[in-house]
Amino acid sequence: MLLEKIESPADLKKIPLEQLPTLAAEIREYLIGTVSRVGGHLSSNLGVVELTLALHYVFDTPEDTFCWDVGHQTYTHKILTGRREQLKTIRQTNGISGFPKISESRHDAYNVGHAGTSISQALGEAIANQIKYPDKKRFVLAITGDASIVNGMSLEAMNHAGFLKTPFMVILNDNEMSISRNVGALSFTLSNLITNRFYARWRWWSMKALFYIPLIGPPIFRQIRRFYSSLKSIHTEHQFFEELGFRYIGPVNGHNVIKLVKLLQKVRETMRSPTLLHVVTQKGKGYSFAESNPTKYHGVAPFVPGREDEPAQIHWPLSRFVGETLAVIAETNPDVVTITPAMTEGSGLTAFADKYKNRFFDTGIAESHATALAGAFAKKGLSPYLCVYSTFLQRSYDQLIHDIALMNFPVRIVIDRAGPVGADGATHHGLYDIAFLNSIPNMRILSPSNAEELVAMLHFMASYTEHPVAVRFPRGSADAAFLQSAKAKTIIPWKAVVRKKGSDAVLFCEGFTVQTALRAAKLLAQKGISLEVVSLLSLKPLDEKGILKRIQSKKYIFTLENHSIQGGLGAILAAMLAEHNKTTPLHAFAYPDEIINHGSQSDLEKKYGLDAPSLAKNISGLLK
Repeated sequence: MLLEKIESPADLKKIPLEQLPTLAAEIREYLIGTVSRVGGHLSSNLGVVELTLALHYVFDTPEDTFCWDVGHQTYTHKILTGRREQLKTIRQTNGISGFPKISESRHDAYNVGHAGTSISQALGEAIANQIKYPDKKRFVLAITGDASIVNGMSLEAMNHAGFLKTPFMVILNDNEMSISRNVGALSFTLSNLITNRFYARWRWWSMKALFYIPLIGPPIFRQIRRFYSSLKSIHTEHQFFEELGFRYIGPVNGHNVIKLVKLLQKVRETMRSPTLLHVVTQKGKGYSFAESNPTKYHGVAPFVPGREDEPAQIHWPLSRFVGETLAVIAETNPDVVTITPAMTEGSGLTAFADKYKNRFFDTGIAESHATALAGAFAKKGLSPYLCVYSTFLQRSYDQLIHDIALMNFPVRIVIDRAGPVGADGATHHGLYDIAFLNSIPNMRILSPSNAEELVAMLHFMASYTEHPVAVRFPRGSADAAFLQSAKAKTIIPWKAVVRKKGSDAVLFCEGFTVQTALRAAKLLAQKGISLEVVSLLSLKPLDEKGILKRIQSKKYIFTLENHSIQGGLGAILAAMLAEHNKTTPLHAFAYPDEIINHGSQSDLEKKYGLDAPSLAKNISGLLK
């Protein structure tokens, strides 16, 4: 097999060009076999096999730099850069990351996991190369997707790059099926024409020479440039990129690896300005189930290749509770609208989107816009629910302050994936939302301890109009049987709830950590230690009166949270107790102030002493 001969990009370059399609087929088979066993991102990686092969065949990393956008499509890149065998550990505890990571390989330029960053990084690399290595030609490429290209950061970077004219390349990986009809011989012919080395040089020098012709030179230059752009727009309809100052090439077939290599070789020789290569690919290419349902196979748990049947779901993902509940609320409340930044399926909003098309808004990967939009909806009297992952809400901090909180607009913020998310790792953990939300005036923060309370809080938020309010919940699932009950649970979340009484010490919990706390209390009871467990459904404001009552006569105060220790529940409670001159010792159990890598959620809890046995052991030791 060709694949077994490749341990580095240098080995790839020894493969004859005509054998690359065979190698692509071997890689695709290896990806399906590996991801089906360990889980991971499948359809996105199947779609970029030929593109990644062509990039590494033509360019030389790490001297040339690849800046991947999001990075979930880099499995072939990892295979070609010496991590073929390690791919079997991808996203597993102590295994390699599912995203680029600079500590893993010198071929990974950045740690990435959020969209919209690659063009800014690539421009920065290109400018730095000109300053540090003026006599060397180093190439920089940003590999971005059709969803990422419209991200505000991407457009800001392109606007700046077009102004500076610094040479580098943006690869636009377009996997929208509707654009496939634009791929064909005409597109390749046009692309070959404008990447022809002689033509490119002739055009550059001749256009420059026009400026030296008195009076008539500049007008002729403008007319020729307008004609050139119009000629290309007949075929590409992408004058937009050229108006931003980019040389546009494409669209081209992203699965013809031989033609891609030849095209990239020509671009490499003729690149003197920002260049955008538009490559059309098919998500899930080579695996029929992923081709027909790329969203389902975007991120997968282990599965049996060739079988599409699934076991009946006993539990629902927590995000589905959100979508189903909001659809119920919307039936009787015509003001309810939902907004999500490109996370329709992930946020469980598919059913809502189908049922209430004119009240559902997917803004694309544009979190800042989504947040400001929600503020405007609230200002006009609608009841907006902004559904977003914790890690992506970080990108909206300015809008949370200026466009919502300062004007006290009652936006409902539904924060999914709060706490560690397991295999996606450091770029996706939601470990900071309590800290940054708590510092914002007017903001309210709720944290349910189970799915039933999550549903009840969503209903409560529908009628709560005094302040913006956020509800945070972890990645997980729960039994949906309670939804069949005719009597829905009602909740007033501002009061602390005693889950178990105790006399020796008290443990204040936020969110779903209460289940761990109750298991720890049971273990401590076997040692003769009576631990009281209290659930704080509201983190801002705290139920100060209830908390002060529960700490009376207690030897020790503990907190447990699904968050970083910096600025989390422990810090908030300590500040409150200090205001009341309370001196009872307090110890916070939380994730430490360090980068938390990927691993299963249970492994991470055990590693950082947040599972029930570790918690019981540490509490026992502190009490002694």
